[in-house]
Amino acid sequence: MLDITKKIVAALGIDPVSESLWSGGDVARQYAAFNDAGVECEVGEFLYAMARVLKPKNVLETGTHQGIGAMYLAQALQDNGFGLLDTLEFIPEHYHEADRRFTKAGFKPWIRNVEADVTKWNPEPDARYKLVLLDTEPQLRFAELVRFYDYVLPGGFIFIHDLNGHMGQVDNSEHGFAWPWGRLPNVIKDYVRRDMLRPFHFATPRGLTGFYKVDEQVDYKWGV
Repeated sequence: MLDITKKIVAALGIDPVSESLWSGGDVARQYAAFNDAGVECEVGEFLYAMARVLKPKNVLETGTHQGIGAMYLAQALQDNGFGLLDTLEFIPEHYHEADRRFTKAGFKPWIRNVEADVTKWNPEPDARYKLVLLDTEPQLRFAELVRFYDYVLPGGFIFIHDLNGHMGQVDNSEHGFAWPWGRLPNVIKDYVRRDMLRPFHFATPRGLTGFYKVDEQVDYKWGV
C-alpha cells in the first residue's frame, strides 16, 4: 500500500477491502478497493503517478462518486505544488459525501467540486486538460470522450474506467450487443484510424482503457 492510499485510509477512517468482493477471477484478489464504484486502489495510485509525471495545470474527472479517484489526483496536484481538478457528480448524496471527505483530507484547495449533470455541463471556454478520467455511467463515457476531446491538450491522456480491451463491444445474452456501453462511435474510430488518439489497455479487474492525444508538433509520425 503506497503512502497516498495510507493517507486516504487515515482521512476516511476506513480500510480498503479485496476487489474480489465485486469482481470475479483470480486477478481481483490481488487488488483492493474502498467500494464498488470508485477506482481500485492500484488504479488510484497509477492515476496519482500519471499526474505526478504529467504535471498538469488542469485535470478533469467525471463521476466523482464519493471522491476516491479525486483524492488520489488531488494528492498528486498537492505534491506537484500546483494544479486544479474539476470533478463532477450529479447525485446529491455522493456530491456532499465527497465534499466532506475532501475537506477532512485537506484537499479542497486542489479540487473544484461540481454538482452537475455531465451531459449539461461545459468547461470554461479556455479550459485545457492534460489528464482526464471518465467514470460516470458507462453509457455516457464514449460520448464524453467525444465531447471533451477538444479540451484535451496535445500530449494529454484520457482514461475510461471500467472499460476493457474489447471496448465493451461484445454480445450480452440478457441485454444485447455492447451493453451497457453502447456501440463505439464512429468519431472515436476515426480518431484512432487517423492517429489522433492512440488507445491502450490495462487488464485490471474492472478494466481501464487509456487514450493518448497525439501531439502532431513533436510526436514521431508512424507510417510516414
